[in-house]
Amino acid sequence: MKKYSMILAAMFMAISFTAFSQTNVPAAVKTAFGKKFPTVKKANWGKEGKTEWEAEFEINEKDMSANFDLQGNWKETETDLEKDEVPAAVMSVLKAKFPGYKVKDAAFTKTPKYSAYEIVIKKGVNKKEVTIDKTGKILNIEKGGEESD
Repeated sequence: MKKYSMILAAMFMAISFTAFSQTNVPAAVKTAFGKKFPTVKKANWGKEGKTEWEAEFEINEKDMSANFDLQGNWKETETDLEKDEVPAAVMSVLKAKFPGYKVKDAAFTKTPKYSAYEIVIKKGVNKKEVTIDKTGKILNIEKGGEESD
C-alpha cells in the first residue's frame, strides 16, 4: 500500500509541476527556445533549480531537452542516445578505464563551451556518470548519475 501511495504522490506532483510550469515560462525563454528549435511545435516545460527552465521535446523521433536561464540564454541541449549510437572511441575508453561496467544510459550534450557524451555506467551497486568528448578524453566522472529505465 505504501508503494502505491508513493507512486500516486509522485504522479500528482509531476502533473501539478507540469501544469504550473507550462503557464509560467518566461517569454524570453519561450522566444529563445523557438529561435533555437524552430521546428518543434510541442515542448513540456519544467523549472530546473531556481535559475533555469528545461524544455523536453522530440526531433526526428529523438528525445531531447534544452535548458535556458531566466533571461533566455541557452545553457545546454541533451539528446538521448541508444547504446549502439555511442562512438567506438568513447566505448573503447569506457571499456579500458571501467572494466566490468555496463552502459545503462547515454546522451549527447552540447553547451556553449563544449560537446560531449554523458554515459551512465553500472557495475553491481556502483554507478557513475562519465562525460567524454568525441576524441575519448574524459572530462568528468560523477558517482551516481541519472539512469532512465
